[in-house]
Amino acid sequence: MRSDPRRRGTLLILLSITTLLLAACGGGNDDNAESKVVPASAGMDELVAAAKKEGKITVYSAQDLTALNNLAKAFESKYPGIDVKTVRGTDGDLGVKVETEFNSGKGIADMYVSASLSWVKPQAEAKRFLSPTGPELTGKGDYDTKKYVHDGNYFETNSAVLTFGWNTKLYPEGLTDYTDLLDPSLAGGKIGVIEPTAPSIVDFYLWLEETYGADFVKKLAAQKPRIYPSALPMGEALQSGEIAAGSFVAPIALDPAKKKGAPVDYRMPPNGAWGARYYGMVLESAPHPNAGQLFANFMVTAEGQKLITPSAGSVLPKVPGTVITNDKVRVQDPAKLTPDAVAAYQKKWKSLFK
Repeated sequence: MRSDPRRRGTLLILLSITTLLLAACGGGNDDNAESKVVPASAGMDELVAAAKKEGKITVYSAQDLTALNNLAKAFESKYPGIDVKTVRGTDGDLGVKVETEFNSGKGIADMYVSASLSWVKPQAEAKRFLSPTGPELTGKGDYDTKKYVHDGNYFETNSAVLTFGWNTKLYPEGLTDYTDLLDPSLAGGKIGVIEPTAPSIVDFYLWLEETYGADFVKKLAAQKPRIYPSALPMGEALQSGEIAAGSFVAPIALDPAKKKGAPVDYRMPPNGAWGARYYGMVLESAPHPNAGQLFANFMVTAEGQKLITPSAGSVLPKVPGTVITNDKVRVQDPAKLTPDAVAAYQKKWKSLFK
């Protein structure tokens, strides 16, 4: 059958119009977040304007929720017109959410802060993070980019410092080191321990074994402790008297409670405390990448550090209320925290803490 010349002409016209429309819209490639980000060379004013045009940001984070919300409120006050939604969760849960968003192409989070370096590095190698553009994160401020911005576009934001704590009414003699948790009087559900749901928590247990002996965790399990998903509920249980002692409590959470008269206290172990560096990333799947860049930059300013790191570690020196700087906090060894190694340790841990 011979084709109708008039029909061929109509099809060619429609095809040409479609091609022009795609070119005008920029095609599929211009849809990614990288192409929408104001470059660092454009300056802070342009970044702020672009962020305000986007008008919102969603942050996934394993950081302390109270500190994170305080940071969000200060950011909204400094940059009116940009709403911040904070989603606090464990590294294990949030990492899965971020990967799902990567793979589905439907981004929700703009910035993610994680303490699990073994998750961060492979994602960085896969080019999942956008290049920082804010002045602090590009070497134009007090933030030490050579020390804290890493290959693959992830950067250190602060650090969590965890230690042991006790309820001063239930255990008035207090604790001096982790070994005191093996006191027989604390057996039978009087101690809180954290479940190693993420590589960073597995690293905590590896540190305990390295510092206090290979059988320390086994001895701790023999105390029949209560198991908690994170430091926050463990700290709350300590305040309420549900437990008398906790092996993984955050000074950042206990200090405000102490000031209000809660019967809690904590101490840093004599040989140094375990901590976890937090790593920030503006995600390639970010629907509001400029707002993500602006929030990331704010987090590492002196104002931001004071809000996000009370009783914890800072990426800037001499920040009021902080207890250490990031360069003095333990760095995880990803070689010891591969998926197989983490899964094997989690299996071992579950067999001990039945």
